[in-house]
Amino acid sequence: MRILIASVACCLLGTRLPAQSDVSATAAASDPVPDGLAVDDWTSIRAAYEAGRHQAFAVEGGYSARNPGQQWTTLFDGRGFCTTPDAGGWSFGLELVHYGWIGVENGVDNSAEDTVGQSRAVTTAGGRVSYQWDDQLTEWYVNDSRGLEHGYTVQARPAEASGPLSLTLAIRGGLVPEVVANGRDVRFVDATGAVVLNYAGLAVLDADGREIAARFETCAGGLQLTVNDGGACYPLTIDPVVQQAYLKASNTDANDGFGGSVAVSGDTVVVGAWGEASNATGVNGNQSDNSLSYAGAAYVFVRSGTTWSQQAYLKASNTDASDYFGISVAVSGDTVVVGAFGEDSNATGVNGNQSDNSLFGAHYQARPVTVVYGNQSDNSVCPAGAAYVFVRSGTTWSQQAYLKASNTDTNDVFGGSVAVSGDTVVVAASFEASNATGVDGNQSDVCLSYAGAAYVFVRFGSTWSQQAFLKASNTDTNDVFGGSVA
Repeated sequence: MRILIASVACCLLGTRLPAQSDVSATAAASDPVPDGLAVDDWTSIRAAYEAGRHQAFAVEGGYSARNPGQQWTTLFDGRGFCTTPDAGGWSFGLELVHYGWIGVENGVDNSAEDTVGQSRAVTTAGGRVSYQWDDQLTEWYVNDSRGLEHGYTVQARPAEASGPLSLTLAIRGGLVPEVVANGRDVRFVDATGAVVLNYAGLAVLDADGREIAARFETCAGGLQLTVNDGGACYPLTIDPVVQQAYLKASNTDANDGFGGSVAVSGDTVVVGAWGEASNATGVNGNQSDNSLSYAGAAYVFVRSGTTWSQQAYLKASNTDASDYFGISVAVSGDTVVVGAFGEDSNATGVNGNQSDNSLFGAHYQARPVTVVYGNQSDNSVCPAGAAYVFVRSGTTWSQQAYLKASNTDTNDVFGGSVAVSGDTVVVAASFEASNATGVDGNQSDVCLSYAGAAYVFVRFGSTWSQQAFLKASNTDTNDVFGGSVA
């Protein structure tokens, strides 16, 4: 038997661990396959490049690994780790000093003489570093694009052990831990009391997928992690997360769906909240009047050094109930695109008339968002949709364009997915019903329900125009072409 104690560390909130399809889409958008190379070959080259960027190298005093995405460097000295950011006057690390159960105490030797390459076996392979503490315990780290994954493998629970499993960790650096009331989260604060890191989301599952009770407590000089593993089926997985920031809306409320969509570009994060209900319009409007259910909003956060703050509160220029503004978001540099697949004006193209909500409207009020991708036979609950482009000048955001399809129609859900790269925006309408194929085909014959389409818009100066109407080469009913775009 073994116990697996894993903590995915140093991951920014808002940069979720993507599914493979998301990784492929992101790579395709930001790093297209060079001419003459197969996709699989280019994927392998990119993977090797990423592995090289995160590799651990021998240095004086141990091993060092750079994490370019998280903008910090970690030193592994054979006793623990210490992470130092590129900017910011703090450092953070953990060092195991004791583990075991009542009746079976397993102190570890952290003496200065027991350094890398001596009595404790330290091994590396790419971005992985392992410490073999004794015959029973191995501590390991994996440095990759997600951050720093930190875990322990315990080979067996001794028969004479009683009571819960306990691990005592010393804290490195000048940050002070504060355990949240639930015992599952730890905030690390600096000398001013500002939260710098969150060690959050502790979850323990046994081999049968059951959640096992566990909690953090502060102790002299560090933290104690207690796992109530009596009756658990081994191995156990323990998985907290270290984060730079914990982001919430400036007007947090029930049913807002904050985090339903997220996007990041450099030091800017955009978070959608499709259920937010204020009647504000534009940028930084009044957040207090929650009279428009499911109107939706998006929030822009920016990082300075290691400190995050909200920079803007975005709303549509024609806010209305059940528009689901923020159902999709995208960001590239100083440009943000927000989809609102519940918007129901009959405008077409760029910056058309927003006031005529004749392509659905009242019948869609207060419908749950999941209904759009539910029963496809009920056309009474699917609106036209829109997308909105916002731009930043300095620290000020403003709406630059209101995008609609060139063939706007009820039931199209235009804006269900959006993407942006530089001066190019792609917006999908995955329920669009024309029987066109390829690029810029006939939009007028709407005989194929839920076939789907995508629309390419380009910017010249500050003016946007539609450049292409994209359809599959084998368009058919219920294909939902445009369910994702990049």
